[in-house]
Amino acid sequence: MAKKETTTKKKTTAKKTKVMNGDPAVLTPSEEKNAAKLPPMPKGDRVVAMIHFNTPEITEAAVKSIRKHGGERYEIVIFDNSADSTTTLGTNKARPFTAKLPGVTVIDNTKGQVIDFDKFLAEYPDREPYWAMLSNFGSAKHIRTVQELWRLIPQGFVLLEGDAILTKPIDWMWREEFATVGKIQWHTNNPIDIPRYYPFLLYMNVPKLVAKGVSFFDPKRCWALQKGEMARGNWYDTAASLLEDVINGKPELVGWNVKELDTYFLHYHGGSWRQCDVENQKRWLKLNERHWKL
Repeated sequence: MAKKETTTKKKTTAKKTKVMNGDPAVLTPSEEKNAAKLPPMPKGDRVVAMIHFNTPEITEAAVKSIRKHGGERYEIVIFDNSADSTTTLGTNKARPFTAKLPGVTVIDNTKGQVIDFDKFLAEYPDREPYWAMLSNFGSAKHIRTVQELWRLIPQGFVLLEGDAILTKPIDWMWREEFATVGKIQWHTNNPIDIPRYYPFLLYMNVPKLVAKGVSFFDPKRCWALQKGEMARGNWYDTAASLLEDVINGKPELVGWNVKELDTYFLHYHGGSWRQCDVENQKRWLKLNERHWKL
């Protein structure tokens, strides 16, 4: 009787990786645990991502403005960082995004489930608080969150500010030949005056950028994470290091500077930390309802 040949399949476990500063790194156990709790991420090529912080009415209107201006089939991701926030301007109470809207995936980070910002800031004990305390290190947290969105939406996406609404269709922004599609803000009115992309409406071709070793978050070029108020690295606001890397990445990386881009959106400006009055926000929405009301 012939001997039955048996084979045993060896179980292999692939390590999950993330990209930070262009280099792959193994996820920590807590990050893997958190990743398992995340809702399924969009796989399509038309994704709009927003970072929400205590402005649920404006962010809901932003979703409706996307739908109104030709984005009926776009997949939308909202990363909710809402939390109590104390700044030099007072206390801003947590107002999470709770609306249930079709085609919208909400990532709940209101308790630091995905990014623990206390731990994140603790990694930079020499951070300079003078300017950053004005917004509770909001810019650094925002930049770190966009980097997380790069990991979660690796095919690339359009970033729309959580307190902005569209005024025109944006289907033309997804351009595979470009690393970025957005508008350059050459003068940022801070002491070092480092230019940046407007982060209010910005397409990022993540595969192209990562292939060139670019990241959105670089701790050496991030608002107020370095020692010393006038350290150059402290004055890179949201999307400033990205612009610098795209410029330095030519000819492989090319960005399209859309000079008329600010005609495609309206931005409430500082709704998450500076203009927190809910009634004022509602008045602004009423004034501009022609752009979002379905």
